[in-house]
Amino acid sequence: MERTSPRAVEELVGFTSNLLIEHGVPEHQAQVTAQHMLWADIRGTETHGLVRLPHYIRRMKSGLLDPKAEPEVKPVMPAAVSVDGGNGLGHPPAHQAMREAIDRSRQYGAAVATVRNSGHFGAAGAYSAMAAEEGVIGIVLSNAAALMAPTGGTEKRVGNNPMSIAVPFGEFPIVLDMAMSAVAAWNIRMAADRGESIPSTWGLDSEGRATTDPADIMDRGGLLRPLGDHKGYGLAFMIDVLTGALSGGAFGQDVKRLEEDAPVNASHTCIAIDVEAFMGANTFEMRVQEMVSRIRSTPLAAGAEKVLVPGEREAMVARASEASGIAYPQDIFASLELLANECGIDFPKPLEKTNLTAGR
Repeated sequence: MERTSPRAVEELVGFTSNLLIEHGVPEHQAQVTAQHMLWADIRGTETHGLVRLPHYIRRMKSGLLDPKAEPEVKPVMPAAVSVDGGNGLGHPPAHQAMREAIDRSRQYGAAVATVRNSGHFGAAGAYSAMAAEEGVIGIVLSNAAALMAPTGGTEKRVGNNPMSIAVPFGEFPIVLDMAMSAVAAWNIRMAADRGESIPSTWGLDSEGRATTDPADIMDRGGLLRPLGDHKGYGLAFMIDVLTGALSGGAFGQDVKRLEEDAPVNASHTCIAIDVEAFMGANTFEMRVQEMVSRIRSTPLAAGAEKVLVPGEREAMVARASEASGIAYPQDIFASLELLANECGIDFPKPLEKTNLTAGR
């Protein structure tokens, strides 16, 4: 897929924030949402960044998403908080939940915040990384629309529910961010929109057969394949328990896709663990460094260039993006430029080649 000329990250954050404000989102929430969306794009996770912006705008225009919803925070115990997203954007309530969990973990060693009535919140890693960047371990869980069948079944009953764990580390936050399907659903959605085929290991058609046609999965009643089959299904089920059931929000088939004409009704759970409650931050850093060193010193398999820890590749992409800007695939760029033109908002101009110091 051909890429456009790169745009500066800060200008893209400002553009996104201004576009959301234009559609009724309060300024502080627009800024939080823009930052979390660009967190994904900066790291090359384009399935969870600005590619979703047209869908959010469409939902605002159609009344399926309340742009002015303010997250309602309700402490239920000193180290436990409940947040109601009010059927608005998913990023602000998830951000607020992790903020509450981090702050309370400083006092109590660990804290949990649940979120209900939320929207699509982008990349789970954006919130776990909030904690890691402040020296706290972050764990984030979310449910999602049912796109997988339980092991032995043929109907969509389970979401490809994501989880992320982020650990503070001197070089970069170590971030594991993964869904419980073999691949993120939006990779399949984008392949369908682009008329591309997919690996047969990604999903099943409506008859339960492996398929290379993404439309079989996204548009003709097919299924995502769980990661590790019964293991991915089991993890997805338990994540739904810890998010939808625990928060008092929607779960299973009551959580909807962005393409559906209904509130998303997602639920999230954010957990923060203060390292200082267990040992000094420097001691923890040394122990993690030792683990990383052992991993990196693993003898290489044939054809491998380097052994990486979770989030390392994305951290390298992020450094290049910060220096050189983000170059979007042409179809994503076109949809963003269309939104800008509709609202009369200037779209960020390409960076001059002389300013580019690293490739993407």
